[in-house]
Amino acid sequence: MLDAHQLLWTQIAAGVCLLNFACLLFRLVRLRGETRSASKWSKVDGVIVASEVDQPQSHLSDDETDATPVIRYRYRIDGNDLEGDRIGIGEVPMTTRMLAMQQAARYPLGAHVDVYVNPNNPKRALLEPRAQNDIAGTIVFAVVFGVIALVLTAHSIAGHVLYVDNGVPMFAFALPGAAILVAILGVVSFARTRWLANASRRWPSVSGTITTSSVVEEQIEDDGDNDSSVRRMVYRYQVDLRYAYRINARDYVGTSAGFGWTAIYGTREQAETAAGRYAPGDSVPVYYDPDHPATAVLEPDNRQVSFAPLIFSAIFAVAGGGILAFLVKVGFDH
Repeated sequence: MLDAHQLLWTQIAAGVCLLNFACLLFRLVRLRGETRSASKWSKVDGVIVASEVDQPQSHLSDDETDATPVIRYRYRIDGNDLEGDRIGIGEVPMTTRMLAMQQAARYPLGAHVDVYVNPNNPKRALLEPRAQNDIAGTIVFAVVFGVIALVLTAHSIAGHVLYVDNGVPMFAFALPGAAILVAILGVVSFARTRWLANASRRWPSVSGTITTSSVVEEQIEDDGDNDSSVRRMVYRYQVDLRYAYRINARDYVGTSAGFGWTAIYGTREQAETAAGRYAPGDSVPVYYDPDHPATAVLEPDNRQVSFAPLIFSAIFAVAGGGILAFLVKVGFDH
């Protein structure tokens, strides 16, 4: 049984988690509604006036999510000059420096862009009405807080920690549940990637020019087999690919050769081989989404790296399923 002090703190924790769950759920509903309405917003001409990466001076590992792309654009509505900084639906989450750099590269300073403006509030605008910056993370946090709130509320009502038959606490089942949820999101990501890859085979193409094809070295801090006293730097490599193309008097910059997760190489030689497939100044066919020309690739239906989310999902599914099977066996085996 929980004593009065423990019961009070359990109730407080349940209330806090329930409040967080409600806020996250409200945010998901709002993001969903804004996504639907943004597709109908009016489109006006705009120009990029700032394109940079906001990052701290102190930086230990390139694996840290400590950078944010800062994009500002100017547009004109009813004779008034306005400025915006939103790229897609939701706030831009902090990410790695490499990904932030790639995002900023898509909007070079001085580029003319299409700005989608809310007709009911012209000060509210964005560049990519179909982009949902943080919806996946919001879903994960909403489910986690919802499960925790449910368990703590049950404990509060019962007045004691709830156990299954053989004394395994019910909250132990939250860990495999979270792993399985991550696996499901990975499968969804894989399915979406494959759908885009298949659709890209029917996209129109336009001539583009490779502007950058270089190797970026990242330094990742390693704990040394979980020993905090031993620190070493591990090096990994990515290809910084950029290509320029023009559609309907609009200039675009693409950063992806194909769909799927960004390829990461363990040696510089492997990365240089991949980067060597494209040389700055080369003319290449660019396949673009006719409904959203900013989405483009050089290699439609490329299957080389698109299986990464599925492999990621399989790892979490096996781990989560194994832990769940163990808990069920220990908790309900008579």
